[in-house]
Formats: sequence, C-alpha cells, structure tokens
Amino acid sequence: MTTRHYRWIKGFALAALVPLFAACSSEDDSPVQGGEQQEVQVSISTRATADGDTWTWQNGDAINLYVMGYGSISPTTTTLTYINGRWSTFNVTLPATVEACYPATATLTSFTIPTNQSAGIAEADYMTTASSQQLNGTNLSLVLEHRLSKVIVTITDWSDYGSTMPTVTDFKIQTKESITVNGSTVTGDGNTIDISPLQDEAAHSYTAIVAPGTGFTITLTVDRRSKTVTYPGTLESGNAYSFSLTLKDNELVLTPIGTLPGWSDQEQEI
Repeated sequence: MTTRHYRWIKGFALAALVPLFAACSSEDDSPVQGGEQQEVQVSISTRATADGDTWTWQNGDAINLYVMGYGSISPTTTTLTYINGRWSTFNVTLPATVEACYPATATLTSFTIPTNQSAGIAEADYMTTASSQQLNGTNLSLVLEHRLSKVIVTITDWSDYGSTMPTVTDFKIQTKESITVNGSTVTGDGNTIDISPLQDEAAHSYTAIVAPGTGFTITLTVDRRSKTVTYPGTLESGNAYSFSLTLKDNELVLTPIGTLPGWSDQEQEI
C-alpha cells in the first residue's frame, strides 16, 4: 500500500468517527439513566396560611420527600425547607419516583393532629401527593392535596341572652387524635382530643382542622354554664364544612350550612 492510499484510508476512518464523538458529547449534556446523581429543583402547589384560605408557602415550611432513585430497592426520606421563595434541592440518580407530605412531622401514612390551633391551622393541614410521581429530569413540580377536614363554626344567634352576645369561653372542638392513610382512605384513630380552634372574634367564628370520619363535638362555656353539641354527620377527607351555631339558654343548636370540596371557594349545601 502506497503512502497516498494510506492517507486516504486514514481520512475516511476519521470522518466516520466524527458523528460518534458528537453523539457522546450530546449525551453528556443531559441526565443519563443510572449515571451520576442529579440536583433537582422542586416547586410545590398548595399550602394554607394561618387563616387556611390563602395559599402561599412561608419561610421555614418543610416537607418530606420519599425518593426512589434508579437502582434503589427502598425510598430515601429527604426533608426540604422553603427559604426566600425557593425550596432546597435534593440529589438523586435518574430516573426516579417521588412522593411527598406536609408538614415534615408527618409520614405518607400517618399524622398526629395538633391540639393547639388557636394561633393558626397551617401545621395541622396534613397534605400529601395523590400518587407517586415519575421524575426524569432536574425540575420537579408537585401538587399536594388536603387529606383532613376543615370545619368553620360561626355563632349567628344568641337572642336568648339579649341583644349583646354573651361571653363565650373554653370553646373546644373534639376529634380523633391521629389519622392513618390507606390509598385514598383517611381514617381517624386513637383517643378523642380537644382542639383549641383559630378564632375570629369580629366574625364570631372558630376554625379547626379535624380527622375525617363521623362528625365532631363542640364544648364551650357561656354565662358560666358548660354546653355541648355534636354533629353526627360524615366529614370527608379533603373537604371544608361551614356551620352556624345558635346559643340558646338551655342548649346549643348546630346547623350545617355548606361544604367546600377540596377547600375551594365554591360552597355547596350539605
């Protein structure tokens, strides 16, 4: 073979290899299945502020992620914190699956309901993702769903006590102390607890997040006398319910007004 022929063959071989080099370079620019761990940025929809109606995350909020990375046999629990408008990131080998719950004191299947909700109901607002989400890239968008029930009780009539509303103290809402989750079913468990609800004095209303299931009981003191009333209906997971409360001399009358499916703004009659 002459020198001229050798140069031709060498040139053809190099030309054939150029597409392969280009392909390798392109693959290195994107996540590779089972390759190096990738840093993932998260965005999350839905969160209750103190009044339970305005949805925005606040500094210091924390959620738990359950991340099953490529090649893993069990999920890893990672806690993310919301700081200055962003969630902290996490690293995982792609592809992966992700589930999440809020607050970080909860798990995907259990939660203990706080008894003191008088300063705000956010920490009682247990939420989870509806199902496991596939993650193939470095940006993850999650939507959390309310899993407990919210009740809003407004004192609307106290005519037995005159034109001025009497002083009401020791207002409590009784519910189960914890819940367990099995798929879409949320069940109240454990002992009965007394919740100190969030109070709006101007509106004479009380708001609390309670366990789904069979009703709840209100206890309070008015005119130095203790009174009790029970709502025997069913509270569904993820719904908010409004009630009017009448203070009578010899009893309390609790009347259902409406329900807010998914805690939306569109109230429906119960």
